[in-house]
Amino acid sequence: MSSPSLLESIDDGWTLPSSWYSDPAIFREEQRRILRRSWHFVTAVDALSQPGDVYPCELGGVPIVLVRAHDGSINGFENICRHRAYPVVQEAGNRRTLQCHYHGWTYDLDGALRSAPQANGPLGFEISEVCLPRVQVAVWGPMVWVNPSLDAPSFAQWTAGLDEHLLAQGCDVRTASLATSHTWEIDANWKVFQDNTIECYHCPTTHPEFSRAIVQDPARQVLGVGGRWWIHHSIPFRDGVPEGPTFVPDTYHYTWVFPTTYLQHCRKGFDIGSIDVLAVDRLRFRHMWFAPHGTPADVVAAAQHALENDPTIPQDQEICRLVQRSHDSGVAPAGRLLQGRESLLTHFYRVIVEMMDA
Repeated sequence: MSSPSLLESIDDGWTLPSSWYSDPAIFREEQRRILRRSWHFVTAVDALSQPGDVYPCELGGVPIVLVRAHDGSINGFENICRHRAYPVVQEAGNRRTLQCHYHGWTYDLDGALRSAPQANGPLGFEISEVCLPRVQVAVWGPMVWVNPSLDAPSFAQWTAGLDEHLLAQGCDVRTASLATSHTWEIDANWKVFQDNTIECYHCPTTHPEFSRAIVQDPARQVLGVGGRWWIHHSIPFRDGVPEGPTFVPDTYHYTWVFPTTYLQHCRKGFDIGSIDVLAVDRLRFRHMWFAPHGTPADVVAAAQHALENDPTIPQDQEICRLVQRSHDSGVAPAGRLLQGRESLLTHFYRVIVEMMDA
């Protein structure tokens, strides 16, 4: 897909070529080589609290269903019947079995085929040999993460050192549960949003409300690569900022887990932001606050109101829309980065190219 010269260009401080944000053929390869081989936040454990609870989703174009089994584990399968490719589960809910509504093929909660009804005579195969292909699933505190590929690195490998990093900052994800959520769509490539959210160089000119709350001096900010697939950024708050329902104004801590999820915290639980990649130029973004256990209902209500009225949401939507319009024009050049302020972009550009070449 690329060449050594592209990695050299990235190391010299250039962005990815503009076509990598708009070309449908490149996007299809990204789905196959990156999105289907990476770990993504999918949902809160609360969505799968009882045996038989099911939760369908799609990652890298692969239909997936999560299932809470009778033994309490959470299984993940390709959500494609092994008969004629109809989805086994179409909406979240609770099921005794996983039954395809096309021809009625029925699977147990462990993915094994139980019956193929109304078959006349021998089936021509052993039912025990048919099952839904599994995907990797990891439960981390109140979160469920999924990787569509069994051959990809484990979640522990993908996030090596991240849990310890968060604990050192005073964030234990195990002490929080889902409290608020908000979803919106953005007309942009997933990498446009990634580029925008993992640096705050743009904050003074595009996010005035947020910029009035944080210290913009780069010398007082900490940027780092925690591992191949995650980075971190910490920014102190200015003096005099009042406490909010989801934060204590001390330090804003942010991590991005490649390719589609951020985790941020300010000493009151933590936030997850997660991209659902819909098309080469469209994404759905979900933002959730996981509040400390025992958080009062009025605080949760205030946090939900603040989230739904956060001014950075329309600001980021417009930023990404206009950047995507430039990429779609076919004339945008590769961008020249400030290697200190935007070094985390360089790291992920290299990861993207290496995964596309793997």
